[in-house]
Amino acid sequence: MTKTTFGAGEEKGTAPEVPQDHTAVYLPAATDNQFEESATTCWYVFGVLSTIFCCMPCGVIGLVHAMIAKHEGERGNYAAHRTRLSQAKCWTSWSMAIGLALTIAFFTLMALSWYRYNSYYYYK
Repeated sequence: MTKTTFGAGEEKGTAPEVPQDHTAVYLPAATDNQFEESATTCWYVFGVLSTIFCCMPCGVIGLVHAMIAKHEGERGNYAAHRTRLSQAKCWTSWSMAIGLALTIAFFTLMALSWYRYNSYYYYK
């Protein structure tokens, strides 16, 4: 069996010649920048706010990932930028969810204790 190399001496960006008994799919050459350079959501502000008002450990981790994502985007490493943004989103979202759950639990317990101590049955 012989190996045949198609397009060995052809110009870049042109489709190579294919024998009649073969089916070929031509894919253009990959570019250096396959990721969009468009603006993305910055989780830096959300990281700061969730650190202050919600769960501090998760908020700090989200803040660090947001800062690293910002620097990766400035350097042009868009793959790492997107990865760090998704990690920052995850940690910041967990921080907000934990903070919201703790706030709801606190007010629920306060309402229950107020109801218990102000009810008619407590004074009997």
